[in-house]
Amino acid sequence: MSEQTATQNRSESPPFGTVEVIVKHQGIENKIIGTPEGVVREILAYFSRAYPSLELVAKLVLTPDNTEFMEACTGVLASTKEGLAVLRDVNGLRDKELVMLYLSGSRLQHLVAARVTDTIALDELTRLTGRATGTVAGRLSELCNEQLAERAGKGSYRLTTMGTRTAVKTLLPKVSTLPER
Repeated sequence: MSEQTATQNRSESPPFGTVEVIVKHQGIENKIIGTPEGVVREILAYFSRAYPSLELVAKLVLTPDNTEFMEACTGVLASTKEGLAVLRDVNGLRDKELVMLYLSGSRLQHLVAARVTDTIALDELTRLTGRATGTVAGRLSELCNEQLAERAGKGSYRLTTMGTRTAVKTLLPKVSTLPER
């Protein structure tokens, strides 16, 4: 390949972080260019129009919206180089809410690549919440029974899809009304 051709190919490529997908379906070719999330939404919209039953399936399958989750965390939780920062005064939260808040923080840190997994260990939760190990273990058991959290290994827990939804719809909005720290 000549140097001029290579330069032309580089200048034609989309900006960094942009995704380009070509969909060929029933003899028609569509090119979709944009952010990864925007491209996925456009592909889903395309197939929902082509196959209306997919829209019904999408309504029946609960999947966490990471963007919605991160927006709900804004002003409540933040990831720092030292770890998770809770930006609100959470002293008035019940034990179960506090445990769920730190499970949400673990998920947030994983989503922003500050943590390898979205799980958090019982001993870390105990340290972060300042509650007794038995109290934290009891609240985790309750959250698991309610299918809001799940055990991900020996002494390690994470939010479930339903737990993420509950955090977005009820917990994080409640915490966002608390005074700032």
